Amino acid sequence: MFTTAEQRAIDQLSTESGRLAVVAADQRTKLVEALQAAGLESRMDFLRAYKLDLVSALAPAAPAMLLDPEIALPHVTDEGALPAHTGLLVSLERSGSRRTPEGLRSAELLPGVGADGVRRLGGTGAKLLLRLRADREDADGDNAAVLREAVADCAAHHLLLVVEVLVYRLDDEDEAAYEAARGDLIREAALLAESCGARYLKLEYPGDEQACQRVTDVLSVPWALLSAGVDHETFMVQLRAALAAGAAGFIAGRSIWKESVAMRGEERRAFLGGKARRRLDQLLAIAG
Repeated sequence: MFTTAEQRAIDQLSTESGRLAVVAADQRTKLVEALQAAGLESRMDFLRAYKLDLVSALAPAAPAMLLDPEIALPHVTDEGALPAHTGLLVSLERSGSRRTPEGLRSAELLPGVGADGVRRLGGTGAKLLLRLRADREDADGDNAAVLREAVADCAAHHLLLVVEVLVYRLDDEDEAAYEAARGDLIREAALLAESCGARYLKLEYPGDEQACQRVTDVLSVPWALLSAGVDHETFMVQLRAALAAGAAGFIAGRSIWKESVAMRGEERRAFLGGKARRRLDQLLAIAG
């Protein structure tokens, strides 16, 4: 399934037992919003200082980090915060998404990055985020076109691509109906992404272990669980269930470090090097 280069990249992003284990820190728009909500500065120098603290604390223990080329990169590598042994996934998409006239969300690729840019930044692989509603769009839609473009670009550069798929509630959609359908929506969105060329997926928790098993059963590609900002204790429960049902690992961010966004200076660094680091260690122990 994977080329030699892609399999080598997966190995570099994984634990010794072969479970994908990545700390996600590629947030941009949400990071700005969180800092502003906490009454903190959100200028570029403050954003970079935060990401430097985060990477400095967690990257030494993490098999891999997921970072963005707008704030974090190449700053954290130039500052020596990313160890040589730590793999690196690089985001390809613009933060946020464009709204279509139909109320759907359409991804856009960052200009001037692509697979070649990921290589220039020292990336082990690339990550593309898509917000999909497979009940409202198909393989001829805008998101499918963006995905196929990224798949072809990464294949031409022998670069691993991890495709993150998120589902969302439509503006006119009943919340209870959406929640009831959410597990099916996650599974169908994953299938749509696979049909457009995705060969490694990053997915939300679909509800329980049985729902995770249904995702595994319909896919012919591996998938890793994302944390979606749930609290750490919840994510540990979700990760155990997902791994038991065939998930290949985790890509987790805010469940590890989100409280630190509202902190400053030494308090922030102490939290990241203490509680956040212990959380990462717990996830690595679960992954095995």
